[in-house]
Amino acid sequence: MNYQKLVNYLFEIRDEEYSKFTKKLLNSDLNCIGVRSPIIKRLVKELSIDNELELKDFKLKEYLEIDLIYFGVSLLRIKTIDEQLSFLRKNIKYADSWAVTDSIPHYLKKCTFEKYRDFFLKTYQSKRIYERRFAYIYGLKFYQNSGVLSLFELFSLHDEYMVMMGEAWLLATIAIKYENEVYEFLKNIDDDKLKRKTISKIAESYRISEETKEKFKSLR
Repeated sequence: MNYQKLVNYLFEIRDEEYSKFTKKLLNSDLNCIGVRSPIIKRLVKELSIDNELELKDFKLKEYLEIDLIYFGVSLLRIKTIDEQLSFLRKNIKYADSWAVTDSIPHYLKKCTFEKYRDFFLKTYQSKRIYERRFAYIYGLKFYQNSGVLSLFELFSLHDEYMVMMGEAWLLATIAIKYENEVYEFLKNIDDDKLKRKTISKIAESYRISEETKEKFKSLR
């Protein structure tokens, strides 16, 4: 399937009501064709081995579904984690929604914490909002690694909502394994927005006990 056939196919199977619903959630200027996630995931898998589809033909930052397929297919076609991370360093600038950045980890090969930390150091202060968000979202894969605690001193105060949400999500997930360390971190930070959002994410978690949730709520 070439690129134009792919675009035509996506519009043939679109759900206009789903398109309107999704567009409200994107927090982005991206348009939404209206194709559900399971179909996109199936297409990514199939197209990753379809030599007719050339990635250079993709027109990015227009439709959510096109961007999702571009990143998914690109990453699946890359053979090593080092090459994948190099690709992301060059191309994450085309990710223009949390829906894109948050889908990327599903396609990444196994990575050491050291390689993730190096990637984090190169991206967490980027001028691009979604590159910064991805730096935190990718960290979810390493929440049980004690090395992730060393990143706390590098965490920044973010005015951008999407970045702050990624940071809060990561902190809340780390709290599953390192409750006391996250508690002390929140206890001593000056960013009330990040503190409140992290506590809210902890309160929503089904992997954290009610007793622990109450402990964090006391910080509000």
